[in-house]
Amino acid sequence: MITNFNRSLSARLLTLMGCACVLFLFVACDETLPKSGPEKPGAFFLAATGESSQYILTTDRPETGSLSIADNFRQLELSGYTWIFNSNPSVAVGLIYQQGDPGVGLGYTVNEDGSLYESGQFLITSRFTSYGFFDRYALTSVGGVTPVDGQGNALTDAAGHPRTDGVTFNFFDLKNNFASQNKTIPTLNLTGNGEQATFSGIVDLGNGEFLTGLVVSQPRDPNAGGGASSGVITYPDSVWVAAFDAGLNLKRIYRDDRISYSSGRFRSQYYSQIAQAGDGSVYVFSGSYESATTRPAGALRINRGAAAFDASYYFNIQEKTGGYKFRKVWHITGNYFLLELYNDLVPTATGAATQYGVVDVAAQTFRWVTGIPAKDRITATGLPASYGGKMYFPITAEAADPAIYLIDPATATASKGLTVTGAAAINAIGRLTQD
Repeated sequence: MITNFNRSLSARLLTLMGCACVLFLFVACDETLPKSGPEKPGAFFLAATGESSQYILTTDRPETGSLSIADNFRQLELSGYTWIFNSNPSVAVGLIYQQGDPGVGLGYTVNEDGSLYESGQFLITSRFTSYGFFDRYALTSVGGVTPVDGQGNALTDAAGHPRTDGVTFNFFDLKNNFASQNKTIPTLNLTGNGEQATFSGIVDLGNGEFLTGLVVSQPRDPNAGGGASSGVITYPDSVWVAAFDAGLNLKRIYRDDRISYSSGRFRSQYYSQIAQAGDGSVYVFSGSYESATTRPAGALRINRGAAAFDASYYFNIQEKTGGYKFRKVWHITGNYFLLELYNDLVPTATGAATQYGVVDVAAQTFRWVTGIPAKDRITATGLPASYGGKMYFPITAEAADPAIYLIDPATATASKGLTVTGAAAINAIGRLTQD
């Protein structure tokens, strides 16, 4: 069932302003590199946190200098936004997760002269644990939902309990003032083994389809509390990736037993570990989060237009890192990806992950990033942006102003760029251009 939401947004937003429970989330940003010829007018968008508020700042030169949080473009009325960036159309989308209440979202784009302006506000009617962009839409999804039949009646299991295998997608139209639609699809036996799935990540294939990682598990205990979307993982040594079209019709499933499932985990969140390289190939990473898995953290490849994993490609990343596993993955440029690795060889669900490395998926090499603060001094990081062949990475270290570090993927070396004085952290950076 797809539902349109036409109620007064302003009235509902006012109701939500008192909600203080928020969760800080960060997701990968894969900026399009500048093409030859004159560059479009644009600006770097920064989200930063002060003592009690989140602020938006802009700059043309994040490679050097400093900004004061007092010189912000705007102080936001709410805090805790997750920022994600799209290149076509060029937009920054902020999302707030508010537990049982509807989430809040807003968007920013740039004028013809490259100046920033707010392009819309919207409500997110369900929780969300994964997010991304597909076609002209920003998408969020959440699993563990009870699916319904055509008459709106809850589907039940053999014991009469409401099922928990539904996944709800919210679509926000970037070209129509963030007009929203949602749809819930059942996932029971989606992979043919009687289990349910939670989705992680969105990769737009550019052909009317997108890929998403599947975290396949037993159906959740209907009496279990909490906000978990997955149940017990029965197949920790297998990976599944699904291809869907715009109507959420399943087109095909990719399955392999060389790596574990593809998703970074932190409490209720599922961080995307699938991304496209510069040639359009999709790399499916697995940080081997499950303690029961026997598979090392690694990556497989789906070649452009292929209906199965490339049987000739397997990258054992954990072997290259000296045994460390990773939680997040971001594409930088070409065949280079940045990994966020756990600090401990045996990671835990809430364990620290403040060390970083660059992999070249073609050469199958790994290098630790140098030139950034030591892992035990890093107190916060933000959503990075790839631009001009480098990664712009927000890092906050003890006794220092938060700063943007520029990582050169060819050498895995970083240099310190722009700092933001008066801020507790830089939550995200992205570059917006005139469409």
